[in-house]
Amino acid sequence: MSSTDRSRVSRSGAITKTTPLKPDPRLNNFLRTNATNILGGLGGEKKARSVNRAVQQGRLKEARPTHPGTQKGDKSRSRPAPSKSAVSNRAMTTPKGKTPDLTREKVEEKRLRRYRSQPPSSFLVKLDRARTQRMIVLGRRRCTENGVPIEEIDIVGSTGNIYQVTIGHEPSCTCPDSIKGHECKHKVYALHHVLKAPEHLQYQTALLTSELEEIFAHAPPIPTDAGGNGKGNRKSTDGECPICYMDLDEMHNRLVWCKSQCGHNIHKSCFDQWAASQGDKKVCCVYCRTPWEAEIGDVDAIKAAGEFSSDGYVNVANQFGMSRARDYSSYYLPWARRQLGLGW
Repeated sequence: MSSTDRSRVSRSGAITKTTPLKPDPRLNNFLRTNATNILGGLGGEKKARSVNRAVQQGRLKEARPTHPGTQKGDKSRSRPAPSKSAVSNRAMTTPKGKTPDLTREKVEEKRLRRYRSQPPSSFLVKLDRARTQRMIVLGRRRCTENGVPIEEIDIVGSTGNIYQVTIGHEPSCTCPDSIKGHECKHKVYALHHVLKAPEHLQYQTALLTSELEEIFAHAPPIPTDAGGNGKGNRKSTDGECPICYMDLDEMHNRLVWCKSQCGHNIHKSCFDQWAASQGDKKVCCVYCRTPWEAEIGDVDAIKAAGEFSSDGYVNVANQFGMSRARDYSSYYLPWARRQLGLGW
């Protein structure tokens, strides 16, 4: 039976006669008039003209309403609309062969050692020594390694040995205590007195880059003067020396000035005598009481005049009027007695 024939069924269910299926003239007129609008999204006027020709020739018998994107072979017909989560996941996926854009999402930095919520007893002992024992800053140098700010500080310890403290991700010192992994009073001195770091950062064994930037941003400025040429925060040389109360005559007397904080000038000979009179106390500026920082031009001369100690360090105790004998009054008693050869 042809697709253009229609069957007639009797009441008993038997096919009695087949009659040809004739197209409806009203449907043909409708398709001829609106074919362009109905099929405009599927192929434009070209397809509409072909449909009109088919209708005129009697080949198109019936039409069903269609919509763009629902033709046979269109895979989007059975594909559901993507959800918002799928769209966001697709946007976050990095194409193959391309590196991810790290600027969109900042990776959180991890601390190299465990964070200390409160200062341990070992730190408090070293803080007490940093506050009571005499130490001198010879120089400070700041640099950047792989985007991380670092500062190196040369410190004369309580017995005259010169140590180098490095403030970075893991603050360290060249002294025996720090090399053995113990808390170091020189690191504490550098963070507490020299850099004036926030209290909660002074007892950390590891620092983040943001914390280093915060410390250095608020630290006293590093001297840029290599020979007292008037740069930096130095005050004018008018007035009197605060120790001898004589005129600050730069033509006849060599002057030193506070490079750490206030910038006031002092006769070098007067300051050397005053520093030697401080005994075991830390040397500070006469004006602002900030730990004194030696002139950079004198550092090389001081090191060259120093002697090597039994531990292999350059010792400048004689240059600063310091004693090479270690003060064990604040040390653990049994350990101190063993160091002095007194047994238990």
